[in-house]
Amino acid sequence: MVSVHLLPSMMPPGALRGGVAVVIDVLRASTTIVHALTHGCAMVIPCAEIDEARRVAAGLPAGTALLGGERHGEPIAGFDLGNSPGDYTTDVCRGKTLVMTTTNGTRALLASLEAETVLVGAFVNFASTVQRLIHEERPVHLVCAGTEGRVSYEDALLAGAFASRFADLEHDLGNDEAEIARGLWERVQETVWAHERHGGRPGEEPPLVRYLKRGAGGRRVVELGLGDDVELAGTLNRTDCQTVVELARDPLRLVASD
Repeated sequence: MVSVHLLPSMMPPGALRGGVAVVIDVLRASTTIVHALTHGCAMVIPCAEIDEARRVAAGLPAGTALLGGERHGEPIAGFDLGNSPGDYTTDVCRGKTLVMTTTNGTRALLASLEAETVLVGAFVNFASTVQRLIHEERPVHLVCAGTEGRVSYEDALLAGAFASRFADLEHDLGNDEAEIARGLWERVQETVWAHERHGGRPGEEPPLVRYLKRGAGGRRVVELGLGDDVELAGTLNRTDCQTVVELARDPLRLVASD
């Protein structure tokens, strides 16, 4: 059974209990977390608040912490990095612990702790995350972070891609939101997959990137001069980002799953 929750606040009480949550914040926390772990971070510690992140980072061994994140799309004063996935290179990440707080994504993660297993989903690691879940017998919940309390187009689109894939594999869709998101993805998937198979004309913007720029979140990132972030987030099954990201506990941290 696969259900979609278009915002953390829209999850019924107890809905995630005993299931698997896939937390989605395409622009940009999910994509950045995948990049950070792929490029050498030992773990990512999600925090809800800026002061909490600073305290956690200060408690780590000297030289091992990276402070990263954003508020309202913009970098946080005094932090090492913002929320641009391309900034999380191997040279920056190798052996470090990323302590991260974002407006939407890390809060969605922390709202999903009731689930038995919590994964992080992005377009860049879509195929590997599907493969991780393909034989899952527990209920799967696709939890969209949204944008400051509002449903986001890009998160719903990725949730729809997951829902469509699982429906193709004869998993039941568990709520109307899953059907809505599936329909959203299926309106665009032929164009997206054709580009993935055959490529486009030289200089042509990939269709998935164009779709991500349609929503308020994508427009906001572009307005901030961070269009490259949308291009990275809109790279489906990026070959160097096939990392399955899972939340480990005691202490709470995101790690690359074996």
